[in-house]
Amino acid sequence: MTQAEDRIVILETYRGVGIHDQQPRERIEGVVKPAIDRVLGIGDVKRLADYAADTGNPPEARLLASARVEAMWELAAESRELRPDIDLAVVKASVAGLQSMRWRSSQYYGSLLDRRDGPGQRRQVPRT
Repeated sequence: MTQAEDRIVILETYRGVGIHDQQPRERIEGVVKPAIDRVLGIGDVKRLADYAADTGNPPEARLLASARVEAMWELAAESRELRPDIDLAVVKASVAGLQSMRWRSSQYYGSLLDRRDGPGQRRQVPRT
């Protein structure tokens, strides 16, 4: 399978963010798009990194949060400013597999590589 074939199908684009297939329209309109709006309203790099790592958030919004963290990191580096106090590799790892058909979870909205919920926790959103 090529890298292009492994990418999750994008149904539409909202505010420049690809919306993944295999989810009901109600979820897209009621959960995914509002989550993207929330991420676009976050200006703090630590909050964005935490958002990207939270498996209870939609994959599309998590990917956006990670991309924004990376952009903030690169802008700081280019302007020779102090880089944000986060581990960029950890942020990237927190969204690993979210764009991959191979790593897409069939049970939850997320990746098989996502950190699993601990005992008594319920962050991951089951597919309906």
